[in-house]
Amino acid sequence: MTGFEIALVIIASGYVAGGAYDRLKKAAVERRKAKDRVLNGPEPICGCGHHLAYHDARDGLCYASVPAADAGAEEARRCSCRRYAGPEPLATLYAPELAAPVGERRAVESAD
Repeated sequence: MTGFEIALVIIASGYVAGGAYDRLKKAAVERRKAKDRVLNGPEPICGCGHHLAYHDARDGLCYASVPAADAGAEEARRCSCRRYAGPEPLATLYAPELAAPVGERRAVESAD
């Protein structure tokens, strides 16, 4: 084998090994993302395309800004979504406090 053939074999094997490494790395990232999606559930994205965080909890109005529809208008306007219509997040649980806050506890102890 000549030096050129040896260099060609080294380059080709590096190319094949690099491609295999990239495919394995991509598969591991996709597997991790799929596992996270299963564990976390669906993203709370509304039909308007904005996250649940942009919607008011009481009124449901969307506070995200969207670009103006007119080509001449440069300012953004508020999203016209009136109510969150995405997947329902898990219910927030409320547990009453077992003890009074620290400031109130001192006031109760000094009154006795």
